[in-house]
Amino acid sequence: MEKIGLLGGTFDPIHLGHLRVGVEVYERLALSKVLFIPAGEPPHKKGRPLSPFPFRYEMTRLAIKNVPYFEVCDIEGKRQGPSYSVKTLEELTAKIKAEFFFILGLDAYLEFDIWYQYQRIPRLAHLVVVTRGPGGQEEFLLKTREIFPQAVEENGIFLLPQGKSLRFLPVTRLDISSTMIRKAVKARQSIQFLVPEEVREFIALHKLYLN
Repeated sequence: MEKIGLLGGTFDPIHLGHLRVGVEVYERLALSKVLFIPAGEPPHKKGRPLSPFPFRYEMTRLAIKNVPYFEVCDIEGKRQGPSYSVKTLEELTAKIKAEFFFILGLDAYLEFDIWYQYQRIPRLAHLVVVTRGPGGQEEFLLKTREIFPQAVEENGIFLLPQGKSLRFLPVTRLDISSTMIRKAVKARQSIQFLVPEEVREFIALHKLYLN
């Protein structure tokens, strides 16, 4: 059975930090591939309006197109209403017979218990909590004991009562953020080597983030 990583995000824009997470999780968990899932209407991100989904999807497609084990998935762009992760997982598990690994950052994991029907997510996929750079393990452990008190640890991997696993995976820190890139574009500064070149060209062509 295939082992598929699921890496979601607004990807507004996607950058090299996102791609590096995908590479390292793919290698360290011996995955078959990683699906990048641009968010439709993320329920936990308020404030600045997102770029239109087709733009964010296309930037993601351009960023990963030369990596054979990366794919982009438009499942959340096709769905109306908030993009709840549990709904996305339900759709994917109904369509694809595979073992899924749901990848999320430590900051998102620390708010995991306010997610819509969060207890159902580890029935559908293993959880992989990544942090860019050192540190974070103590916060991860405290949160795990809070929201999954019945979890059993074996060799650094938590076995959850829902039937799946949970693990903490530090990855290489690249000090890049989508917010930083948008600000740089608005200030007419170069974003070369922060995003893939084709993404940089797409942003320039469509005059994204200038206003």
